[in-house]
Parts: sequence; structure tokens; C-alpha cells
Amino acid sequence: MKRIMVLFAKGFPYGTSEPFLENEYPLYKEYFDKVLIVTAGRKNEQPTRVVSDPVIEIITDYTLSKDIKSIFTAFFLVLKDKNFYKECINLIKTSRFKITNLYEAFVISACGNHRAFLAKKWLDKNPDYKLTVIYSYWLQITAYAALKLKQKFLDGHYTISRAHGFDLYEERQKNTYIPFQGQIYNGLDEIASISENGKKYLENKYGNKNKISVYRLGAIDRKISNPYIDRKVIRIVSCARVVPVKRLEKIVDALNLITDQEVQWMHIGGGPLLEQLKEYAKKLPKNVRANFSGTISNADVYKIYAEQPFHIFLNVSRNEGIPVSIMEAMSFGIPVIATDVGGTSEVVDEGKTGFLLKRDYEDKELAVCIKELIEMCESDYYGFRVAARKKFEKEYNAIPNYRKFVEKLAQR
Repeated sequence: MKRIMVLFAKGFPYGTSEPFLENEYPLYKEYFDKVLIVTAGRKNEQPTRVVSDPVIEIITDYTLSKDIKSIFTAFFLVLKDKNFYKECINLIKTSRFKITNLYEAFVISACGNHRAFLAKKWLDKNPDYKLTVIYSYWLQITAYAALKLKQKFLDGHYTISRAHGFDLYEERQKNTYIPFQGQIYNGLDEIASISENGKKYLENKYGNKNKISVYRLGAIDRKISNPYIDRKVIRIVSCARVVPVKRLEKIVDALNLITDQEVQWMHIGGGPLLEQLKEYAKKLPKNVRANFSGTISNADVYKIYAEQPFHIFLNVSRNEGIPVSIMEAMSFGIPVIATDVGGTSEVVDEGKTGFLLKRDYEDKELAVCIKELIEMCESDYYGFRVAARKKFEKEYNAIPNYRKFVEKLAQR
């Protein structure tokens, strides 16, 4: 029979969701006869990324876009969901039963059940395909869909979910709660963390070390170095969505302390706080010039790194899974200064490829790190650039990393 993998995605190929899948899915055709991607979208919405691979078929779930038919079906699936009632009991036992948590659990149950329902419906109509792998890209709604689909088929398949950051660390959530995480962890066959930090977190929380593996993400290797220029002007770049967790205003605060040298800072990325950040940056001294790109494509990010010289990449997030933005910068040989959160220390080697700051660092500490990289001798600074590139080549080159992961899926 023909082999099929069902992949539950958050929103790919709509919007900007799961950009890393753009580099992973072209490998699927080498190992599977069909890949069914079940994702979320809005009615009449057009994909922002064209998937022309004939192996891939996309089914869109409209539950979150308030489609009446989808909501009606999902509602009745929740009423029959034993896992949902089990989660309610768990909330009561752990003294976390409140309306907001109940609502979150209901939404995940509704969406997860409905996506599993859509996948099962497709599989029933296409009996020539044998379900071999159920793959969730996130350890949240998509993983719950994978669990529900697994429960509809008793054997003959392998269930696995990636685990990133927001979908993994409960304490980072507003209510310190991620619905169904324990049930998902126990119910799936394997959890593929994108970092050692995530793996240790799950081991400490749930045990069963044999269930957790590490499969890293990565950046595409363009085999181009960032143009080098002398350090008479400090050239700094950051790349992130402008949202509270990224704390981009702290870059402004640190640059305010550098008054004896010309600085050029470019921030790549848009988001709900972009205009607020621009306004805040007006307090920068005259020797510091800030430039904001707004939202641009990943291809344009690479183009900037290939054409514009930068001495330092900054990431000052409060929390992270493991930042691909850092991997992208290092692929061009740009040294990094970042907060030591999540799996960031797995990418940035302190004193070799850059510097790590504690999460709640003082503004002066960031300014000192910037000055240290800029004022060190030429050979030492160049060593940081070479080390950043080598670290990327060894551990965070996307295609080898994704191929290793997809080959693992195909062996099941």
C-alpha cells in the first residue's frame, strides 16, 4: 500500500506561520507517497506560500475562524471527548480549575478533535493509503489533534510531535497552564524537542527519558559571509517580531549608554509594538542612528545579511525556545550577544561565538559587551566571526538537520 504521513500544522501555508516547514516539506516526497497537511485558516483566505508538490495535499480547518459548520461539528466532538473530561478533573485536582483554563482546554479539544476528524474522513475515503506516521509540528493544538487521530487508529502508525518554546514551557503562559500537555506527553510515541533545554524540561516534569529526543531546527546555508567593514562605526542588527517578550526597548536603553562612538542599529521585523518602539527610539543620542525594516520576507532578511555589513547581532528576549534568528545571523558569520534563556546557550558559545547575558541583565552590561566586541583586536574579533560560522555549519545547517528528522519519520 501507499505510505501516507499526516502532518498537523498551526497555519502553514497561510500567513507567516511555520516558516521552517518551507525548507522541510520539499524532502517529504523522497520518503512518502502522500503527505496530508491539516492546518488552520480562514474561509476565502489565500495561502501566502504556494505548495506545488504533488505529494502534498492540504486540508484547512476553519474552527478558529468562527465558521458555523466547523464550530457545530467541533462542539459535539468535544462532548464525546473523554480526554476533555479527564482534563477537567485534573484541573480540579491541581486547584487550577477556573473559567479561563476551562475555556483554553475547550478550544484545544474542539480544534484538535475537528482536525483529527477531517484527517480521518480523508483517510476513510482513500483506503489505498496506509497511515504510517502522525506528525505534529507543535506540542499544543496540533499535538492534541495527533493524539485524537491516534486514538481513532489502533495500530500501524507512529505519533511524534516537535516541541519548541511557547508550546512547551507552562510557566511562560499567562495562566501557567498548557491544556492536555500531560495527556499528550503520555499518549504520543515520541516528543522531538528542538533543544537540549526543552528535553531536560520535559524529563524533569514527566520522566520517561526514552520518549524524548532532540532534533534541531536550522537556517539555510547561503554560503555567503556578511560583508566585513572596519569597526569605526558600530553596526548592530536585531531580528524579531516586535512583541513584549522580545524586550526590544532594552536595546534602546543600552545604546543610550554608548555616547563616545557612532552607532548604526537596524531592527528587522514588524509587530504590534513597532510604532511604539520607533517612538521610544527617538530618545537615542545623536551618535546613534536607528533603522526599522518592518515586516519583510525571510528571503529579504538573507539579502540584508548578504549585502549590509554588521558587527553584532542582538537578541534580548525574556524567553526563547531556541532562536532561529540567531542561527541565521551566525550562518553569515555575525557574532551574537544574547540573553541566556531557553536553548540560546546551545547556539551561542560564551566567549567564542559571542556573549551571553543573564535574563534580567542591567543595561550597562549589554553596553559593556557591545564595547568589548568592538574594541578587541582585529584577530580576536575575526576569530568570533569564524567561530560563529563554524558553529552554524556543524550544528544548525537546516537541510542536514531536516533530512535527519524526515529520514527518522520514514523509518517508522
